[in-house]
Amino acid sequence: MLPMLWAMKSAPVVDAEERSILMALAESAWSDGTDAFPSKKTIAQIAVVDPKTVQRRLRTLTARGLIAEGNQEAAAYIPARYRPRVYDLMIPYSWYPDIEQVNAERIRRGKTPLTPQARPDLDPAPPKKCRADKGKPRKAKAAPRQERGLVVPPVDNKAGGTTSPHQGGLQVPPQGGLQDPQPSPYNPPQDTPRPSVPPAIEQRLEEGGTNGEPGSEVSPGVELLLAIGARDPRFLLTGRTLRDQGLMVTGMLLEGWTPQHLEQVIAGRPLPQPVTTSVGAIVARRLRDASRGPAPSTARFPVGPEQDATEPLHAHREREVWVDQQRVDRYREESECDGKDGMCGRPRRPGSTLCWECSLAIGAAAFTEPVGANPQTVGGASGRAAHRLP
Repeated sequence: MLPMLWAMKSAPVVDAEERSILMALAESAWSDGTDAFPSKKTIAQIAVVDPKTVQRRLRTLTARGLIAEGNQEAAAYIPARYRPRVYDLMIPYSWYPDIEQVNAERIRRGKTPLTPQARPDLDPAPPKKCRADKGKPRKAKAAPRQERGLVVPPVDNKAGGTTSPHQGGLQVPPQGGLQDPQPSPYNPPQDTPRPSVPPAIEQRLEEGGTNGEPGSEVSPGVELLLAIGARDPRFLLTGRTLRDQGLMVTGMLLEGWTPQHLEQVIAGRPLPQPVTTSVGAIVARRLRDASRGPAPSTARFPVGPEQDATEPLHAHREREVWVDQQRVDRYREESECDGKDGMCGRPRRPGSTLCWECSLAIGAAAFTEPVGANPQTVGGASGRAAHRLP
């Protein structure tokens, strides 16, 4: 403990490195400062310096008398190839506050007591070396090196590009490099119309598009679906669904379907409650079911009494509406399924009044009838007939 206090507070060292190395030695020394032999690697780790620095500083401390080589037999138990050098810290006799206790310990270890002649006072630490240019003014910094290469003068006009007082080819300025003598014109972007986009789609895109998806091409099917959606917003289609179902409706129109028939197929029945899928999926299913059957022909249905030449125009239009409604009703009676309380609306399968879905549903219900409910029809010809598909 005493050697550590001396190295930390009273030893005449020059700098922090010497104090750290001296404290690393004092940590393993006896109270009289003898028999300190940590390795150079251990001292370097404690003092946070390089081992070469430890070796150099130990020579300096030995030359100034702060440490001296001690009894090397103290480290004789360590193998020779790993054995460190033993040092004694030359703590002055006058520094010890209780020299009698230190000498009593030395006597117990078989050593002679310390004397002022054996441990004289140490000389003060020499002044710390300073830089040779301390206190002298610093030299002026050298001028920055001129960059070589293409020199582009700053733009001082709104037109952009580079300017030069000379016209013609590239000019070589005195300091080197090249300059662009021809300014580049600034052409801001113009809001030009897009000729490849139809005006109707352009207007629809300006109004917000179709839910972030590209607009559908204008076709008879798309126009009919948009008209149906305008009359009943519940059946309004947008985006890719509008495009795909528009192609379907256009094909059905070419096959002989009328707009009134298609509107009846799409919006003639209310939406199921609750709606478990999208409206687009419901419309697609209704169109797909209707397309399985033949297209309604205008020649199959009576058109009513002939039009009188003196009949007003509005009466003629009312007659056309009545005839169209009669055609739709007749088509539904002859070609649509009447299953599910008359609300199915799918095309009938050949030779039946039901569609395939309703036939399968009724057949499945018949097979799930409990045995014994009607013993006269279970088993036998009557039972087999009852389980046939309608």
